[in-house]
Amino acid sequence: MCSKPVPLFYPACVKLPARRLLLTAVVLLFLMADARAALQVQVEGVEEPLLGNILALLTLQRARETEGLSEGHVRRYYRRAPAEIRTALEPYGYYAVQVESRLEEKDGDWLAWFRIEPGEPLRYRAVTVSLTGAGEQDAVLNEALTGFPLQPGQVAVHSDYEAAKAGLQKLAIEQGYLDAVYQRHELRIDPAAGYAEVQLLLDSGPQYRFGELAFAPAKLSEELLRRYVSFKPGEPYSYRRLLDLQRALEDSDYFAQVEVVPLSEKAQDAVVPVQVDLETHKRNKYSIGLGFGTDTGMRGLLGWENRRINRHGHRMWVNLRGSEIGSELEASYSLPLTNPRSDRLEFTAAMVDEETDTTDSSLQKIALGRRVARGRWRETLSLSYEREDYKVGLTDESTSLLIPGISYSQVRADNRLVAKRGWRVQFDLRGAAEQLLSDTSFVQSEVRGKWIHSLGERGRVIARAEAATTWADEDTLIPVSVRFFAGGDQSVRGFDYQELGPRDASGEVVGGRHMVFGSLEYEHRIKGNWGVAAFVDTGNAFNSFNDGLETGAGIGLRWKSPIGMVRVDVAAAVSQDNGLRLHFTLGPDL
Repeated sequence: MCSKPVPLFYPACVKLPARRLLLTAVVLLFLMADARAALQVQVEGVEEPLLGNILALLTLQRARETEGLSEGHVRRYYRRAPAEIRTALEPYGYYAVQVESRLEEKDGDWLAWFRIEPGEPLRYRAVTVSLTGAGEQDAVLNEALTGFPLQPGQVAVHSDYEAAKAGLQKLAIEQGYLDAVYQRHELRIDPAAGYAEVQLLLDSGPQYRFGELAFAPAKLSEELLRRYVSFKPGEPYSYRRLLDLQRALEDSDYFAQVEVVPLSEKAQDAVVPVQVDLETHKRNKYSIGLGFGTDTGMRGLLGWENRRINRHGHRMWVNLRGSEIGSELEASYSLPLTNPRSDRLEFTAAMVDEETDTTDSSLQKIALGRRVARGRWRETLSLSYEREDYKVGLTDESTSLLIPGISYSQVRADNRLVAKRGWRVQFDLRGAAEQLLSDTSFVQSEVRGKWIHSLGERGRVIARAEAATTWADEDTLIPVSVRFFAGGDQSVRGFDYQELGPRDASGEVVGGRHMVFGSLEYEHRIKGNWGVAAFVDTGNAFNSFNDGLETGAGIGLRWKSPIGMVRVDVAAAVSQDNGLRLHFTLGPDL
């Protein structure tokens, strides 16, 4: 037996019957559970981002995630809170913070309440930013000093100071001053006097320049490779321009691996040579695909591409597409122009057969196209010769057309597969003349656009619009391939593919000379990659602008796949009694 007196809680050496020991343990557990407390923290007087930073630094707030708190912990964390609140507000320029607080307990639950008076924030009394070194005479850096983000009178927010300081140094490095470093970087805070001061002195060091650029032996001509380079020896060195070159070569699809290496160890007199190592792709590329769409039914693709016909970067590809409503065989030969990143000349030949509920068409064409970049716009000039045999309604005809055309398009998006924000717009103009190897004369223009904008964390608004018109004499017979139809997956949902348009005496849809279409859709992500949508579409194809529009509306299911959004829609024709229709599409947003 132990000779010591027995305390309130029995030490291990006291021999107790097993039943009493178990009872004691249970009582202790209940006492401990009873000592735990639920905690709420309430902060008033400030808004975001101040409130968010306070809650992030407040020990009381973080402790709420713990499974229960003892009274001792709650009181200890509560005493720390005023100092933590003041610390949380200092980065935002508030150094005269007053905190009113109280701690309340009711039935074992705690409420920690704080009311904050931030007071007047500290403002910059003086901002002194200067340069030394070779960059002292640099026009770009001096312009940055003139427009430096921090100015006297502004609130002394620490994050703004760090961002402005880093931004100036980053700009200097981008201008080729690779050794740029601050000799002085001070943010002086004087809460008693009520002001702050900034003093920055950036030593740029020498300005580095590009030296000779060398390409490792490759299966493409060096003359073509150098057309991808946007800089010349002697120009200011820039990491961004090296990265731009690497991306351009990777995007060319000629190469499996690209490595642009600045040879810094070989730099002399601040001149840096550059080495480009390349590993070419396999010459031949094959593709196969299967899909389904409610407009086309089952569809498939077989493709072959020769990525590198010769050392000059010429390409060729052949694609065979088939579906339940038609087939297409297309071959194209492409060669790069002055700027191979964006400018190409293409020769194309194609045979297209399509048989739908409204039309039966067989089209053969040869075409020449030139694609070039005009700033952010993509310009496409084309000239095609097309022969078409078609049946539509009571008409059974053949036509030959020589069609010159021009197109401008632009896409801006954060992600073209599934965009949170982005838009696409395209303008087309084309025509034919009987005097130029054509059976008929017409001029046709079309504009298409799509706009996507996020709405909150889970929502997206998607708007689409199209308008097209054809100028031609009333008795001019327009072939099916240049007529307009509406209805289907990509048009007015709730109607069948090409169901909308003017009808002939037999009651068959024969297509129109004009078309308008608009769509408004809201998508909402429910969980993970799954979401739902609601939409309204309206539009029609017609020969007279006095004809009315048709409207469809519905709901849909969305799934974000690796190759774009899968869309399954159920739509009803609001303007007609057509019943419900299912629409299925898969692909990128833009």
